[in-house]
Amino acid sequence: MSARLAIVSTYPPRQCGLATFSAHLRGGLLAAGAEDVAVAAMVKRDAPAEQLPETVTVIRDDLEIDYRRAAHLLNHGGYDAVLLQHEFGIFGGQAGVMVNHLLDRLEIPVIATLHTILSDPEPEYRHAMTALLQRIDATVVMARRGGEIIQQVYGADPERIAYIPHGVPAPPPGTPAEWKNRLGLSGRTVVMTFGLLGPGKGIETALQAVALASRGCPDLLYLVVGATHPEVLRREGERYRQGLEAQVAELGIQGHVRFVNRYLDEDELLGFLQAADIYLVPYPGAQQISSGTLTYALAMGKPIISTPFVYAQELLGEGAGLLVPFHDAAAMGRALSALAADAGWRTSLSAAARNRAKGFTWPEVGQSYLDLVGRLQRRAARAQGGALSVRVRQRPGGTREKALPRPRLSHLQRLTDPTGVIQHAVGPIPNLTTGYTSDDNARALLVSVWAARAGEATAQLSETYLAFLAYAQRPDGWFHNAFSYDRNPLAEDRSEDCQARCLWGLAAAATQLGGSSVAWTAAHLFRRGLAPCGSVRTLRGRAGVAVAMAEWLEHRRADGRPDRAPTDDEVRAHLIRAADGLTDAWKQHATRDWAWFEDRLTYDNALLPYALLRAGRILDVPEYRRIGLTALEFLAGATFRDGVFWPIGNDGWYVRGGRRAEFDQQPLEATAMVLACQEAGAVTGDKVWHGMALDAARWFTGRNALGVPLLDPETGGCHDGLNPHGVNRNQGAESTLAWLMVAYGLEQRSALSTAVR
Repeated sequence: MSARLAIVSTYPPRQCGLATFSAHLRGGLLAAGAEDVAVAAMVKRDAPAEQLPETVTVIRDDLEIDYRRAAHLLNHGGYDAVLLQHEFGIFGGQAGVMVNHLLDRLEIPVIATLHTILSDPEPEYRHAMTALLQRIDATVVMARRGGEIIQQVYGADPERIAYIPHGVPAPPPGTPAEWKNRLGLSGRTVVMTFGLLGPGKGIETALQAVALASRGCPDLLYLVVGATHPEVLRREGERYRQGLEAQVAELGIQGHVRFVNRYLDEDELLGFLQAADIYLVPYPGAQQISSGTLTYALAMGKPIISTPFVYAQELLGEGAGLLVPFHDAAAMGRALSALAADAGWRTSLSAAARNRAKGFTWPEVGQSYLDLVGRLQRRAARAQGGALSVRVRQRPGGTREKALPRPRLSHLQRLTDPTGVIQHAVGPIPNLTTGYTSDDNARALLVSVWAARAGEATAQLSETYLAFLAYAQRPDGWFHNAFSYDRNPLAEDRSEDCQARCLWGLAAAATQLGGSSVAWTAAHLFRRGLAPCGSVRTLRGRAGVAVAMAEWLEHRRADGRPDRAPTDDEVRAHLIRAADGLTDAWKQHATRDWAWFEDRLTYDNALLPYALLRAGRILDVPEYRRIGLTALEFLAGATFRDGVFWPIGNDGWYVRGGRRAEFDQQPLEATAMVLACQEAGAVTGDKVWHGMALDAARWFTGRNALGVPLLDPETGGCHDGLNPHGVNRNQGAESTLAWLMVAYGLEQRSALSTAVR
């Protein structure tokens, strides 16, 4: 059967059993006639950049956007099905639930091979497996008992379950005696256990059994073959292996145990297996539903002693090997002694093992998967009237959501008087005692410009806000921020954030209001406001300056430059200075596990990557774009949960190594995330970022931590944030302007009409 397939799994160069399985499965599929088999590789954040040619994308296990990106690629890659290799630990989230971000967006059939099936799961694992089974089109089990468990425990549909055995490679040429001689094992009765070394493999029990068996079998040699598991090595170094070595010394069996502490390639592994007289599987866990090493040993005709975990019972239970109780070193030792002493018994078990493994070669296994894909295609063709590679059924979470509401200026107009926009409100009613801020009037000016571009009549609003900023600007170019209702400046320290926001609003007005006198005024104020920029030092001040300069350079018209407007070189110099300041902070603070500009996430967080992304696009500086994307991916990983935007709370922030504040969530955070994701989409051409922007925007409409909307359909305003008990009922300027920036900002990006979900 000619088919184009994609495997989602760990994959070489990553070193783990599942990666080896997936590489073999790919080879078996190609040998069976598949046209193409691509790989979406599950990786850790610090994985090496180099991947094998067949790997078309990587999914960092804890980054939601990578799952979305992979779904988009697979949906549009012409693949007939996805073969998901499921092991709880390779996916992010509790019990690996982040895989649902991929499954909810795939539009082609998904076949999941279950490498772990728990018959008595903890609640989080029960939930994760049930959710997985609801989202896939077929389930592959490698033990028939596994199919029974997922029906009885998780309610799986038996019509969607297929048994396909674990594949095995062809044995290497050469007799066991020849391989013993080659490996320096001649004259020994070789017992072998293979696998990445770590707790939970039962090696401690095996060593006790070897100590007992070696008393009557002086030539017995137990090989513990395999490197320490990379995750164990990362957490604790070789402490576990050293503990085993100490146990060997304590038992006095140094001459009967040898550790082969390295990662073996397959040819070398098969050579060790060929040299072994007995294969020992001392696993202590009853629920294990597959074992590649056990399957390999079976197919090579090795006499096997194993504990009775589920997979071993099914494979060996009819005389193809010996089963001994869990944690019973004495029983295991007796079995080793008896089998080591009886060559005839070993020969009989070897023949039974080879017979049991018929049909297990990788090309045969590959053909079984292709047959299953064919059945799914025929089922889909009957259901869809001829379509082959289609979504077989609607999966949970895959429905499209309602469009965002159109922006309305009614509440902004309510908050605006002849002086400017009032800072706060009591409910929807302007709270005059709170006066005005340049911050809010600058944002209001920006919104009025964007609304004008969308066809709204906002000239009067623009002039009001511009007049306020002209009043607020000091002779040295700085903007005073806070004013009382009677327009008197209030005591304050200079605000670099405020300065940057004023420049952004002025840049937009100067470059996007055509050749009007209002644009000339904005340009004049903008130029005066540049003077203090060289002294801006705070991160968000620099980010805001960078955004303002980028706004000017992106939209200014060379043929319509107002008199006394700054030159492009002046503006560009300020942009470079601000962006370089951000990159310097990044290089000083960012690490693999904290890819950020400082040691905490506080407010207006997405403004920082947004500024670098926009600077990188305008100036064509790859380093700005790279750092901006990396930082945004980190922030998205910290603030998206199951497709819901969950911004850092204002009540304590999130200090590195500490607990993040969940509330109070501010509209400003959603706005910055929307703008940053839009910009990432523009920079990369990756539509997944546009989907992230829409999800952040839906924070306003109720897709948030509490499931409650912040928008007031009656007033057109936005509530002032989300606290643990609901929305803040007030509808002040900042929150309403934050929503309007999102709404008009989305309208400016026509690409978002086809955003990926």
